[in-house]
Amino acid sequence: MADAQYLNHKLECPYCGTIRLRIPENVEPHTPISCEDCGEHLGMWDELQTDFERQGGTNGVFRIDKGRIKRLA
Repeated sequence: MADAQYLNHKLECPYCGTIRLRIPENVEPHTPISCEDCGEHLGMWDELQTDFERQGGTNGVFRIDKGRIKRLA
């Protein structure tokens, strides 16, 4: 598993390096997700959630709440 203090892989934009996802209100597993900062495509919602869970999900430092990544503690 990746270092629990940082998110990486699919959640981090490979184009601009930020972790800000543009997630539509009625997101579905097959919904394309892009970077909020630069607009580049990051992957499908299901892929991004799977990557987040693989990195620790709610057992790590971050969690996804209503499409937003929140830092725990």
